[in-house]
Amino acid sequence: MMAITFEQLLENAKFFEWIPMVLLIFAIVYLILGLWYMLSKMFSRPDWEARAKVEMTRMIVSGLMIIGIAGFATVIAMATYALAEDANPFDVSREFIGGLAMNDLPTQVSKLWESSREARIESSINKPMPSCTAGACFTEHAGHVYIANNLEMIATVVIPFSASLVVQLLVLDVIRQFFLSLLLPAGFILKIAPVTRDSGAFLISLALAFYFVFPMVYVAGSLMHKEVGTKVKGELERMVSSSKLGDAYDFDNGRSLKAVAALAYLGPFAMTIPLLAVILSIAAARSLFPVFSKDFVDEVNM
Repeated sequence: MMAITFEQLLENAKFFEWIPMVLLIFAIVYLILGLWYMLSKMFSRPDWEARAKVEMTRMIVSGLMIIGIAGFATVIAMATYALAEDANPFDVSREFIGGLAMNDLPTQVSKLWESSREARIESSINKPMPSCTAGACFTEHAGHVYIANNLEMIATVVIPFSASLVVQLLVLDVIRQFFLSLLLPAGFILKIAPVTRDSGAFLISLALAFYFVFPMVYVAGSLMHKEVGTKVKGELERMVSSSKLGDAYDFDNGRSLKAVAALAYLGPFAMTIPLLAVILSIAAARSLFPVFSKDFVDEVNM
């Protein structure tokens, strides 16, 4: 596997589409500060001049921060692409989540519903002793109704997780389309005014953390699924097939138990990976916030 080049990174991702917008914002702000400085000289206002110098210093620090963010984006993007085997991490995440939501989970749930239907049919069949005309008859598989109830309960629990995965697909699309192209420039705009400086730092931290960390968790989950998924599901199905289950599950040849075993493997992916992605993204945003909210003016020798 060849590592992705910087040129491929520019072509295949949106990691740097925010830079022109941010540079335009900085150019406008520098122009305003320059006019402010000239007015302070024109009207002999040293307080205006001092304020203009302070804000210019902040903008210089913010410009250095942009260079740092661009470097950070390059390193993290190349690491993410390497983890995703040179594919776009958002595409890998969508493929992984879409496979779980649209194929893997619905397939197993469908098997549970079908087995539940067959169990209820089995539980309703009466057999004569020797004739039901006298009321003397019995239901050989009456207990299958409880198996049907359990299978329906499992299917009902799984369906919301499949629906939540579809929501996560939408969340991934929103992060991909807007967090760097809209949220990051908005953060730099808010950092201009003193009263909204912390809000701007928060938006910058949030945009970077969710854009880079959020899909990387799904990429890691996809790699684990590809590496161990077939083996683990095969071992679970063999274990179910070799178990002494008695005659209770002969009505569907153990299909329902194999579906339950498959869901036992798929369930943690559907439940824990989205939660882990959010937790790690928030933790990354909280770690970045002190850096972007720090006022470096006092540390710059004017």
